[in-house]
Amino acid sequence: MTCFYRIMRAIASFFTHLFFRIKKYGVHNIPKEGPVILCCNHTSISDILFMGILCPRQIYFMGKDELFKNKILAFFFRKLGSFSVNRRTGDKGAINKAEELLNEGKILGIFPEGTRYTDGAAPRKAKPGTAMLALATKAPILPCAVYRETGKVKLFQKATFRFGAPIYYEEYAGEDEGKTAIRRVSTLITEKITELWEMKH
Repeated sequence: MTCFYRIMRAIASFFTHLFFRIKKYGVHNIPKEGPVILCCNHTSISDILFMGILCPRQIYFMGKDELFKNKILAFFFRKLGSFSVNRRTGDKGAINKAEELLNEGKILGIFPEGTRYTDGAAPRKAKPGTAMLALATKAPILPCAVYRETGKVKLFQKATFRFGAPIYYEEYAGEDEGKTAIRRVSTLITEKITELWEMKH
């Protein structure tokens, strides 16, 4: 965890506990070391903030490139370890960066649905990119679900985060290959996140 990340995390934690009501479950499931692909449904821009506070290790988030168009925000996000991805194209640079972080034993944060859904509904189907990355790097997949009634950020809002048990490569690797394997692992990711989400409160 970098010094800048540690300082910003402490500041964010103070104000979060002051103005929001966050519940956490399963934090003990987060591996203390080694590469991890942290997969969570996406309900609000604040998901990144809250997950960063709850996780005892630094999370390196992959974020949509629109968030990096503002130079000040881009500088801030990059200082926190985040990096941009172009969702409209096969962003080889972002994929290489993700693989590099996992090879260094970092936690990579991904929202596999590909976008935010603020309607409070169940998690949507995971896009294939997360499964492709997992199969390529053989990194453990850590499912996480956030439950809140609305994605709109409000003071004293309730939000529940549940971290599931890691799914290791030996558990999600199969005899199939290519698109078939990607679809299967994508379905597994969706199912695990949904199971956690259905526990809700």
